[in-house]
Amino acid sequence: MESFNCSNLHHSVNGRPLHVVMFPWLAHGHISPFIELSKRLAEKAVKISFVSTPRNIVNVKPSFEGLDVNLVELPLPQVDGLPPGIESTAHLPSHLMPLFHRAARGLEKPLKTFLEQISPDFLIFDGALMWASKVSLQLHIRAIMFMIFGAASMAYGCCRQRNHNDSEITANDLCQPPPGYPSSAIRQLPFEAKSILDFYTLKVAGDKTQIDLVVDSYYESSAIAIKSCYELEEKFIQYYEQTTGRPVVPVGPLLPRPFPIKRGGPVHEQKADCLKWLDNQQPSSVVYASFGSEYFLSKVQMQEIALGLEDSQQPFLWVVRSPSEGIDEGKRVLDLLPKGFQCRTAERGVVLSGWAPQLEILCHSATGGFMTHCGWSSVMEGMGLGLPLIAFPMQLDQGLNARLIAKELQVGVEVERGSDGSVSRGDVCKAVRNAMVEEGGRHVRSKAAEMARRFRDKILDGYGSQGSQKRYIEDFVKLLHRVKANS
Repeated sequence: MESFNCSNLHHSVNGRPLHVVMFPWLAHGHISPFIELSKRLAEKAVKISFVSTPRNIVNVKPSFEGLDVNLVELPLPQVDGLPPGIESTAHLPSHLMPLFHRAARGLEKPLKTFLEQISPDFLIFDGALMWASKVSLQLHIRAIMFMIFGAASMAYGCCRQRNHNDSEITANDLCQPPPGYPSSAIRQLPFEAKSILDFYTLKVAGDKTQIDLVVDSYYESSAIAIKSCYELEEKFIQYYEQTTGRPVVPVGPLLPRPFPIKRGGPVHEQKADCLKWLDNQQPSSVVYASFGSEYFLSKVQMQEIALGLEDSQQPFLWVVRSPSEGIDEGKRVLDLLPKGFQCRTAERGVVLSGWAPQLEILCHSATGGFMTHCGWSSVMEGMGLGLPLIAFPMQLDQGLNARLIAKELQVGVEVERGSDGSVSRGDVCKAVRNAMVEEGGRHVRSKAAEMARRFRDKILDGYGSQGSQKRYIEDFVKLLHRVKANS
């Protein structure tokens, strides 16, 4: 382990290092931020036990090479109706998600047994695993909730989560920012609000709703860590802290390292075929379209997006995921595309099924825009590389992220949607061209480039001692010590 500027006394209590158990939700988009936070804490001499299911542990093991991190397997209980071997949300159809949540809830007893055995100083749990704080509280172990979402989206909902009455919440209420919310431009659209309302009021534990569990976990946590920074979301972080009544501690964007400080340089020596294709494209000409590892486009959405990309006349690289994994995934994806689409766009477009090296694609000099579902980690990566974002949110926090991008930070363009969430080829084409080439999008492209400079000069670690990412981690470690000392 590398040496540190801080003294060993700063990182230990009575000669014993802090011991933290990390417990992420079983999804790639959640596990990755937990990995990045774990690595940075381990580098500060914090003892880390990283808990997940066996297959996930196998997948994360290479990420911790050279670090003294304890990887702990908790087998996922079997639930009737859930296919065997499912241990993450990847390729999981939406109708099986309730069963998967039920299986994850079955980790409560084995987690409690493990915590009893090792008696750590802290459990840092995913905000999606709200029941974990109760387990920690029962054992008198301090809990820290880690939100892998942005502060603007979390702050928007937390006021109603704290002051809720299920019979009074309506979708119309959710379309208006809560009292004192620091932006009038960020709000949920009606079709998003209906989906969120269904999520809030879902009964998940007896008479307990999702809102009940969120509120409980706020009060049961010593603090809330959030994957954000003051440079981007200061007023939202402050509002979130005010409305939750808990310390809200930004731990930075936690971008993977090494994170390129500019586009155009290789990240890995081995090149995927899609990167070789990008090598032959003009600089900043290609639209990269990807909608995350957990969300799947409907056939209608796929066809309208495909036709919109075709109409835009821009080169594109589109990664499409299917709800089920297997040898025929590529064929299933192609069957959903408009008839003749691939033939008509063969000279300027590539459609990939399954996984693609996103960071390498984003930092390639040919990539000029990023069409995204607005998952928070993808948003951070796109902003860090100065790409104008084409926002196509799909669920949960993503709509609010889209408005943050387009209205507040002005680093992107949101695809217009119908009142029911429907999308048309014309609106896709308009958003793509506005972000990429039209004169009306010049301001967005300028703001996106300015954002990359902000990340490079003020936020990212590894490029000089002034990067705030380092300070966020140091401040978080100090908070852990204060909480432990005051307990």
